[in-house]
Amino acid sequence: MDVLKEIQSHLGANPEESLSIVRKLREVHCCFRCCLRFLSCRPLKLYADLGVAFGKLLENQDQASDFVCTACLGCLSAPDNTAFSDDLQQRFERENYQTKQVNLSCTLPVSMLSRDHLLALYLRDVLKIKVVPREPKEPFKYLITRLLREKLGLDINTDGALKMTVVMAHEPTATEHMFLTQAKNPVLKVRKKQRKGKITILGDSRSTVAEALNALPDDEAKSLTSVPPSQQTTPATLASLDLMHDSVYLAGRYIKLSREFSQTPWSIKGKKLAENSVSESICELLKEQHRCDGYKFVTAGREDANVRMLGTGRPFYCELINPRVAKFTQEEYNSMQHTINTSDTKDAVQLRDLTLINPNDTKIIKEGEQFKRKTYRALVWMSEPVTQEMMDKVNAAGKEPFKIQQNTPARVFQRRAGIIREKEIHYLQIARPARAGDSTGPEKHFAVVTMNTQAGTYIKEFVHGDLGRTQPNLASLAGAQGADLIELDVMEVDLVWPPKK
Repeated sequence: MDVLKEIQSHLGANPEESLSIVRKLREVHCCFRCCLRFLSCRPLKLYADLGVAFGKLLENQDQASDFVCTACLGCLSAPDNTAFSDDLQQRFERENYQTKQVNLSCTLPVSMLSRDHLLALYLRDVLKIKVVPREPKEPFKYLITRLLREKLGLDINTDGALKMTVVMAHEPTATEHMFLTQAKNPVLKVRKKQRKGKITILGDSRSTVAEALNALPDDEAKSLTSVPPSQQTTPATLASLDLMHDSVYLAGRYIKLSREFSQTPWSIKGKKLAENSVSESICELLKEQHRCDGYKFVTAGREDANVRMLGTGRPFYCELINPRVAKFTQEEYNSMQHTINTSDTKDAVQLRDLTLINPNDTKIIKEGEQFKRKTYRALVWMSEPVTQEMMDKVNAAGKEPFKIQQNTPARVFQRRAGIIREKEIHYLQIARPARAGDSTGPEKHFAVVTMNTQAGTYIKEFVHGDLGRTQPNLASLAGAQGADLIELDVMEVDLVWPPKK
């Protein structure tokens, strides 16, 4: 590409007027790229190698570039700087993301907004020409994109799973726009907030600053700050390189064989009430393999620590946050599952059907809360001996589906709304424990209850009645004075999961 001809073709119908704009901008130390911006030049490719071409247009006058640009504060020159590009490369490679697909965004110093506005005001004064500079973000993003492709081999596109934000900062001018708060009718109104000993300024968003600049009369602007803006001696720097990969979602079902494992870490005031948890047994290895920042363990319902989850297991998904390694084969996931199932917690937690799912699949877990059914098996104690007549009575009632009314249980009343919930028991069956036989000893008070219920049914409260807050309950159905739950197992969670591919 002949850069000189390309620039000439974009100087407009009056090239001498355009060149006079460039000369005035160069006098106040603006870089060639910002000169193009103030000419409203659209083709981004022209923002690459400009120095020689502009020098020829200006008859080799003033090609110096060893100053900090008054407009962009050196941001548009940064990608040409070896120290900057090396710093960018080191920060990216330090995280070691295993992807080349990147969605790039950039944040530039807010003071560039006021500087562009004041430079345009300066040009109107000295040349009587109205200019509308192009915003610097697109040229800067173009130059950074070119740098990332050449130096790191990255593919920059809006569909990239890795979100990269290049944040530039210029500390000497960080509060420069605050002159807008001194206007007669200020649009920019800021307030200070102190948190943890640090003072933060609120109310000076980019959109608010831009609105305030547009509302400020020219004469008032000249009285509040210098026009053109003051020249700077230190360039903007790379404040941060923020990297965030899209979450990875893994699905499976877990079986809990222990009555001492909570579903998730359980502690009160820093003291653990259960030494181990299902989520840690499964997700810590997944976190390690994906090298992610953390995880969220989401399940189709939950069981208490002293309740086992048997049968085909409880559906769950694990959201792995900001993974450095996002892709594994199904064979590798099978290997991770085997590692979990042979670990130190193998006698307490088993994992099955571990697989990768799409983010949209996670809604199945939430939607299933309203429609799924669960099967339970409970060892219960009855206040009266369990007789055949009692069992026949309960089994007759449980042969057909029936409704129960459950007020918020007393044990969770402090954290749940006090309402009455109607739940359905799809079937209910009671029998003596196999080991009890026709015993006339204490065993005659025990029974095994199997039931299939609507999701969200409080099983413990259905058994003992919760001081009459659940009606009917097992005791009332059996015609007994009372009943209590000894042990509870979840036998089945009726939900197709993981979703079929």
